[in-house]
Amino acid sequence: MVVDGRVYAGEVSISISGDRIVVVEETTVDRYLYGIAEVPFSWPIEALRAQAIAARTYLAWTLDRGRSSNGRRYGYDICATDQCQVYRGLDGVVGEDGARWRQAVESTGSQILFDGASPLQALYSSTSGGRTRSVEDVFGGRPNPFLTAVASPNESSPFAVWRFGVEFDQMELLAREAGLLEGELLSVRTQVAKDGAGPWTVDFVGTEGTVSVPTWELRTDLNRAARALFPEVFPVARPDRPDRRYPQTIMSPSFTITEAVRYESVPDGPPRFVSFFEVRGNGWGHLVGMSQYGAEAMARSGVPAEDIVAHYYGGLRPAPAGDALPETVRVGLTTSAESVSVEPKGAVRVVLDGAEVTSASLGSWAFEVDDGVMIITPPEGLGLAPEIEDARVFERGDGVPELVAARLVAAAEVRFIVSIGVRTVETTPWTIREAGRVAHSLGLGPVDRPVRIEIQTRSPDGSDTVVRVAIPDAG
Repeated sequence: MVVDGRVYAGEVSISISGDRIVVVEETTVDRYLYGIAEVPFSWPIEALRAQAIAARTYLAWTLDRGRSSNGRRYGYDICATDQCQVYRGLDGVVGEDGARWRQAVESTGSQILFDGASPLQALYSSTSGGRTRSVEDVFGGRPNPFLTAVASPNESSPFAVWRFGVEFDQMELLAREAGLLEGELLSVRTQVAKDGAGPWTVDFVGTEGTVSVPTWELRTDLNRAARALFPEVFPVARPDRPDRRYPQTIMSPSFTITEAVRYESVPDGPPRFVSFFEVRGNGWGHLVGMSQYGAEAMARSGVPAEDIVAHYYGGLRPAPAGDALPETVRVGLTTSAESVSVEPKGAVRVVLDGAEVTSASLGSWAFEVDDGVMIITPPEGLGLAPEIEDARVFERGDGVPELVAARLVAAAEVRFIVSIGVRTVETTPWTIREAGRVAHSLGLGPVDRPVRIEIQTRSPDGSDTVVRVAIPDAG
């Protein structure tokens, strides 16, 4: 079915929480993996296979850990955003290059990576900028021998290296907005640690004290402050695509902020040096585990998927998941929608508060919340037979039949059969159409025999057939 424009193959449940709509899909593990939209499907197949292994492993780790607080509240196992893994239903698989991603999922079977007897927390991100980070250096906590920093050369990502300047007064306002400044800003210092020695930190030195913050935390703080204060300035434009901005102001935990000066000429006055802050960074994402652009680079050089994941995950090699993966998984598609539309691609069973509304329904449903109450708009003509009314044939100026149109009482599968004399010239596929006006362009050339147009409908509630015959103008 199609939910808000995206195709899903599983069973969809819709509920409300306060003044928002919650949508959860229950689907098979393979169909969930088909919907992962983390890398371009045009990438080398071994990079796609490495991504499939990492995504399947991350799913297994998430299930083994148990539902998050939101998962328990809304009834899902894993979310559909980049807070978990980006999941977009089956649109990508049916699109260009989709068969390659399906092949990557299917060719890796049920394989995942294990950290001892449990699935590995197979973290991954877009770009490392040349070197990944150890898990404890980004998120804190204990080291993990399978999530340690490794080289990741030859990444073709536009986010491998980035830099931009921040005016002194801008930085002061950003730091104050983020709650990182005590008094007036004096300076900003970056402390870079070796791999395994803990997070990088940035010190904001003010007249009333110094505030130190790890770079991963600072990334969130400054991104939020930049959106609030300078949305027209940050993120800055990409040097490779000046018409586009970077996706975020601060893109990774691997960055430094240093004081710099620039030389400015002044009209009718002596030149001057102006102080500002230069931000230099590498990569996009948390940089722990597999670099997706790094995997793509390794695949381009002929490295198989199994060796790619071994490189990024401490030598681990894929093994059958066994009981680590169930048959189905519940995916939280959204927890904050104001309205939702559902367009079935076939007959569906609809259950409301445990009571069956219809065992086999065609047509679109709409859901919205009004003052904490779910308002449901069913398909027009729900439960009625799909009768055809007011069927007409419209002609061109030369008298040739051009269009056939009718009104459909209820949603149904519809097809048109067009014949000239005794010869059938067109039979359209059965297509689900909503109640209301349906039409079909005939596309005929000059004809000198009667044109017969048959409109057929069918649904679980019945069927109907109407025939119209057009006699060409003999003149």
